[in-house]
Formats: sequence, C-alpha cells, structure tokens
Amino acid sequence: MKKFAALVFFLFATCGFATAKEWKAAVVVGTSETKVTSPMMRQAKIIVHYTVETDDLLLLLDYSYHPPTKPDEPDEPGKNTPPSIALGEPIKIAISGHTARLLDVHGSEVKMHIKKKTKK
Repeated sequence: MKKFAALVFFLFATCGFATAKEWKAAVVVGTSETKVTSPMMRQAKIIVHYTVETDDLLLLLDYSYHPPTKPDEPDEPGKNTPPSIALGEPIKIAISGHTARLLDVHGSEVKMHIKKKTKK
C-alpha cells in the first residue's frame, strides 16, 4: 500500500511541473530543399530548410520526409509530404532546446529540428 501511495504522490507531483508551450509570433522568410540519397538508404529523403524570423531570433529549421514511392500512393501529411506553411504569412512557433514546433495553415503542430539560432 505504501508503494501505491508513493506512486500516486509521484504522479501528482510530476504533473504540476508540466509547462505549457510558450507560443510566439513568427514569419517564414525563406525555404529551400535538399534531396538526400545513398546506396545504403532504402528510399530517398527530402530535407526542407525553413528560415523563420521572430521578434528576437532568426532560426534555421529542418524538416525531413520520404517522398511517395508509388504513383498511386496517397499523400499523408507528416509522412510523405512537407507541412503546409505559407511563406511570408504570420505563424506561431514554440521553441524548446533544439526543437521548434510550428502551427501550419491547418492548425496542426509540426515538429522541426533547429539547425541554427541567431539573435537579432
């Protein structure tokens, strides 16, 4: 019984430390794309590079995906297509360590890797 009570106490204690994401306004000012292939890879990978500007930061973000391998394969957002992010339009971004989360035009959260972070 003591173990159960300790477990319940631990779960409630850790729930209090969870923080909400701090969303900031941002604008995507540029995009580019790189196709990565190798004899060791089963399928090619496409990396989309985003340049995002906030009030105080300039971020270089990467998003990678595998393009469809069959002509009749349906597009699955997040699996074989890049996210729908409008260039030059205001978006919301949350930064945590080396990860950025953006809200695309549909309101879906997209996780991206921060390659470079520069203060203005």
